[in-house]
Amino acid sequence: MNLIAASSSRTARRASAGSANHLALSSDSKVLPEDIERLAGLERPRVILSAGARRAMRRSRATLAELRAGGAAVYGVTTGFGPFVRYAATRPGSETHGLGLISHLCAGFGEPAAAEVVRGTMIVRARAIAAGHSGVSIQTLQAYLALLSHGIVPEIPELGSVGASGDLIPLAFAARTLRGLGMVRMDGKRMSASAALKRAGLPRLKPPSRDVLGLVNGTSFMTSYAALALCRAERLLETAERLTGWAYQLLGCRAQALDPRLHRARGHVGQVVSARRILDQAESDPQQPAFEDPSRPLQEVYSLRCAPQFLGACRDQIMHARQLIEREINGVNDNPLIFGDSAEAPAAALHGGNFQGQQIAFAADTLNSAVTQIAVLAERQIDVILSPTHNGGAPLLLAWEPGPCSGMAGAQITATALVADMRHHCQPAATSSIPTNGGNQDVVSMGTNAARHAYHQTPRLSAVLSVLALSLARLRDLRAQRRAPGRPGPYPNWLPPTRSFRHDVPLHNDIRKLADTLLAPTPSASLSASR
Repeated sequence: MNLIAASSSRTARRASAGSANHLALSSDSKVLPEDIERLAGLERPRVILSAGARRAMRRSRATLAELRAGGAAVYGVTTGFGPFVRYAATRPGSETHGLGLISHLCAGFGEPAAAEVVRGTMIVRARAIAAGHSGVSIQTLQAYLALLSHGIVPEIPELGSVGASGDLIPLAFAARTLRGLGMVRMDGKRMSASAALKRAGLPRLKPPSRDVLGLVNGTSFMTSYAALALCRAERLLETAERLTGWAYQLLGCRAQALDPRLHRARGHVGQVVSARRILDQAESDPQQPAFEDPSRPLQEVYSLRCAPQFLGACRDQIMHARQLIEREINGVNDNPLIFGDSAEAPAAALHGGNFQGQQIAFAADTLNSAVTQIAVLAERQIDVILSPTHNGGAPLLLAWEPGPCSGMAGAQITATALVADMRHHCQPAATSSIPTNGGNQDVVSMGTNAARHAYHQTPRLSAVLSVLALSLARLRDLRAQRRAPGRPGPYPNWLPPTRSFRHDVPLHNDIRKLADTLLAPTPSASLSASR
């Protein structure tokens, strides 16, 4: 039980600075992926700067002014950008210099990123700046946060970042909104940023180059994708464990494969937790907690017997990804970073590469692999449930009348196609560097591609799990209608009701609606309904 308590990814969370639709940014409070998902899902999230954050930002701003007054070279303020660092800025720190940065970066391609991704991006960016090492003015950051509280969502193309000097292009699309440039979404409508600012009663800003660079130079776009993917992956993993437990219960699988002693002997934390969660669901029938059918084979096929090992390994990888993503959310990842006088060293603008997204790239690839492997296991479990060889003698493909009816055949093919698509999108991105930017960015993380792929894999997994859930519900229904041998048992109270059918029916909408429910961050009322 200690292993379970120590590894739980969804319970006993540390207190964060957020509640409901509000988040106070402070360097001494932690922002969790759940905070990002919760606030990013709101039309008008309220994110404010704590008194401590404002003090830190003022100190950083004052230090930057002192360094400039002393003649220190500061990238992006006294110099050009990227490979043009060797050239001096003609008007150091001017708003014209900042406008040029935004203008040349607003390239990109593809469909606009989802609103939740954009809001998450802006929250993560603000968290980094609020730490007080960026030299960005309080006025600029508060104006940036005001876009969120007024429901203004900048239109950001999905493609264009290589995750090296941060997410320059995506973040530039967000930053230019402050000047009234570009297109946004507001109150469900697409409009120009200038019209949205006017509608919200917000002024247009012309921030100087340091403020602009602070807004565009960081890993926030990829981190938003990764944080949202993480929260979804954790929920879907728990769903996979519950569905596996329901399969054990319905089929009467041998309980030895879930014995805690077996899993503690191996020592992997995730495996112990997954086995416990599967067993909890398998024993959830109050009428028959001892679910095992002694007529079953001593050893089930691997998709059932080894499910704790498969899902436990996925759980371990997801937990590792969480550690990396949480650190990135709460770290400072732009360039240069401003540090005041201390006992260790004098004040300085330190030029480095904290914007390099390699950690998020690895974390996102890890998430992608785990999510895809959960789908692989679920697809094999679907086959078990639909096969008379393994399902206790129910009709082939769970047809009401084999021959005239085809049952779950189309749904299974859908799940197979989804898994094939997921495997295609599971290629690692973290080692796919391509030099760019005139040779300046000669090694890049491709973290944004990795995180975007991980995010888009989650609805595919949700759909595969929906087919598994519908298959289990179909087997139970056939038993209840005496069309298949075996006891139906209870319908899980955490799963929305599914329909019974005697003739073949289109299941497209059933799969889609259930997939949306399983993916959702907060359970709908239907999740508590009993069949």
